[in-house]
Amino acid sequence: MVPGRDIVTESLKNKYNSSDKNMLESDVVKLLSILGVNFDNMLKCGMYMCICDESDKQKIETKFLEIMEKQIKNPNVSTLLIAAITMDERGRNGGLPFDYDSDPTYVYADEVIGMAIANEIAGTKATFNFKWYDAKKPGVIGKLDKEGYMFLDDAVAGFVAGCMSKVFE
Repeated sequence: MVPGRDIVTESLKNKYNSSDKNMLESDVVKLLSILGVNFDNMLKCGMYMCICDESDKQKIETKFLEIMEKQIKNPNVSTLLIAAITMDERGRNGGLPFDYDSDPTYVYADEVIGMAIANEIAGTKATFNFKWYDAKKPGVIGKLDKEGYMFLDDAVAGFVAGCMSKVFE
C-alpha cells in the first residue's frame, strides 16, 4: 500500500451513517480537491478546447459552471468519479490484475468510465467530445495523466466533455 493514497477509504470511512442529503456531492468534491481537481481548473480545461467567439466566452463559462455544479450532484456521475479514484488507488497498491504503472493498451476500462460519464451528462455527442479531450489532454487532464492517474484522467475528461457538450444543447 502506498502511504497517503487510500483517500477514498479514509474520507468516506464513517460517512455512510450520516443523514446529510448532500453527502455524495460534498464527498466527491472533497476527493477531487485532494487530488488537485476543482471546478476552476476543469473550467480552464473546458474553455481551452472551446471554439467560440470571444464575445460568447463569459456566457459559456457561466453556463459551463452551472452545469458542472448540477452534474456533480448526479449520483451516476459521482459514483463513476468515485469508482475512478478507487481504481487508481487499487492500481497504485497492486490490487488490479495487470501492471497498472504501464497503463497497458489492452485495458480500456478507464476510457469506458470516461465515456460513461460523458454519455450520462449529454449523450452520444459528449462521448465523441470525450475522445477529443482524452486525446488532447488539456490542463488538469494532462496533469493527472502525467501523475499516473490512469482512471481519473479519463473520468475528468468525461466530466468536462459531458458538461461542455451540455452547454451547447
